[in-house]
Amino acid sequence: MVKKSFIALIAMLVGMFCGCTQAYHTESYAFRYYEQCSKEVFGNGITFQAAVRGGDTQAALAEMSALLEDINSDMSLTLSASALTRFNSAACDEKIEISRSTYEVIERSLALYRETDGAFNIAVYPLTRLWHVDTEGLNRYGMFGGEEPPSPPDYQTVLDTARHCDPCNLLLFDENGRYYIAKTDPELKIDLGAVAKGYAADKCKEIAEAHGVESALINISGNICLIGLWYHPDRKQYVRWEVGVTNPRPRGGLGGNVCALSVPEGKTLVTSGDYVRFYGTHTDDGELYVPHIMDGRTGLPLSVAYREGQYANTVDHIISATIICEDSTMADAYATAVCLMGRETATEFMRSHGLSGILFTQDGKMVLVGVTQDTTGEAYLIRGDMFSDYRSYTVEEIAVG
Repeated sequence: MVKKSFIALIAMLVGMFCGCTQAYHTESYAFRYYEQCSKEVFGNGITFQAAVRGGDTQAALAEMSALLEDINSDMSLTLSASALTRFNSAACDEKIEISRSTYEVIERSLALYRETDGAFNIAVYPLTRLWHVDTEGLNRYGMFGGEEPPSPPDYQTVLDTARHCDPCNLLLFDENGRYYIAKTDPELKIDLGAVAKGYAADKCKEIAEAHGVESALINISGNICLIGLWYHPDRKQYVRWEVGVTNPRPRGGLGGNVCALSVPEGKTLVTSGDYVRFYGTHTDDGELYVPHIMDGRTGLPLSVAYREGQYANTVDHIISATIICEDSTMADAYATAVCLMGRETATEFMRSHGLSGILFTQDGKMVLVGVTQDTTGEAYLIRGDMFSDYRSYTVEEIAVG
């Protein structure tokens, strides 16, 4: 899940980064007075970008890079020697040793599965492969793949596959500081992509703070963590962060920003949606859009329904969910889960958990949860009417707390 996946939230300031393979200074004007790093991590086009100011910036960036390498070596599904790859190929009750980080991510993921009533599920990997929305499938059939997608899978096969996507069949062991994982269903396979980026962002934030960093923006393919305030290059003073939110239509993130948010220091922002990692295929009833977010409870991708022997897209599902809180791991998981809940259930879930954010729906609604259209709120829109597409949505505000 990605969350996970390529995430659709874009910081306006982050867009000024240039790519590189190691820490370096750039001429990015928004971060003129910051030390910057931008590099590909985890493979599959996922990028780590950081701008840090104050404290030991070089040591912080170097330690962050090392951490990301360690996380990838254990949690990657593209590395044949990774613990996760070996687990997915393991037999029942075969114990695979994992790192403490992987143990923590899986343990939290199981708790989040229960908390979201199964909407967040790290065990849907067999379904993502069946629907060809895993990394390999999207590389072939997605926006930049170019190959003609296959027909949707047989519905009975979908139901049969979903029966093996229960994370309750996953076992964790902590044996005197050594960590292991095993399965009770031989078909169980897991993917931590919807939560690993959030976990990594949280750990990078901890590293930055430990090195005395006063101001930072850490971005792992859309999982954004903020430290302190932003040092404005023109005003020469610290101000609140300004973050742009991508318009989910047209698909592909081609519509630019639909609005921008002013958020206080210490927040994390994560977006998930149906509009970047997807492919379109043809059915007897027309085109079917298949996004990467998978519902293990139904066996179907977000926005796909099965009725009267045919697959079709729904007309009122959540197409983008931005979550604002203090914990990027949780925000990563929540953003995916909220997309699968439907608008009313999602807004109530966010209210009950004290989460702020923005939901967009297929039928043209923009729901501000704990976000205001004036400057009285903790998080508020600083730009709305300035963006022409903003006017195409029906805006609704829901208070939190």
